[in-house]
Amino acid sequence: MEMQADSVEPEKSDFLQPLDSEIQTWMSKAFDVALEALENGEVPVGCLMVYNNEIIGKGRNEVNETKNATRHAEMVALDQVLDWCRFREKDPKEVCEQTVLYVTVEPCIMCAAALRLLHIPLVVFGCKNERFGGCGSVLDVSSDHLPHTGTSFKCIAGYRAEEAVEMLKTFYKQENPNAPKPKVRKDLISAPDGAVVIQRALESSRRWLRHKAFYSTTHKKGSHTGLERHEGYLGHTFWT
Repeated sequence: MEMQADSVEPEKSDFLQPLDSEIQTWMSKAFDVALEALENGEVPVGCLMVYNNEIIGKGRNEVNETKNATRHAEMVALDQVLDWCRFREKDPKEVCEQTVLYVTVEPCIMCAAALRLLHIPLVVFGCKNERFGGCGSVLDVSSDHLPHTGTSFKCIAGYRAEEAVEMLKTFYKQENPNAPKPKVRKDLISAPDGAVVIQRALESSRRWLRHKAFYSTTHKKGSHTGLERHEGYLGHTFWT
């Protein structure tokens, strides 16, 4: 087992990093979720969102099942986190600032952008994502200086990385009509192009958050002021 910190420290100082024993426990459960994904014909990625020693979000890839390329494990889990906050009338920003993501594979650029916008302080992951990684493998959404785009977060990489890679190899040996195209080499992405990709990922995540907030508002109070509720719901003011 090898773990290393790959990103900058989160901006908030009152966040307590989990103990190694806690990381081991939660990552073991995340790998169980990844195995479930593999058994259901999905890319074997599993994750948990843990707040105050409680799982408030759990996800596995659902891309093939839903025919929706955005239904990555992290996005599924984040949906559950927002629902958990809504049902308990808790401030999602305050909850997310104390929530850790445990995931078997490095989050992609899109998911890293969503994590940043929601102020998740720490991500623990297994193997690197050489095709689409948003935490340093392709682009570093997690720690790059991006004004008005949430909070940078710390990463602990390499936990059971070989096991995560073997699960991915098992999946890609199977026939998968939805398999991505061969990866783009990192050194072929220029700095301006990388910045464009990050901004597009952030905007995609913003649209998801707007939709989530509008859904929560219209179904809870029958209101049609989705944007206003979204600003209050997430504690952000940059949606207007």
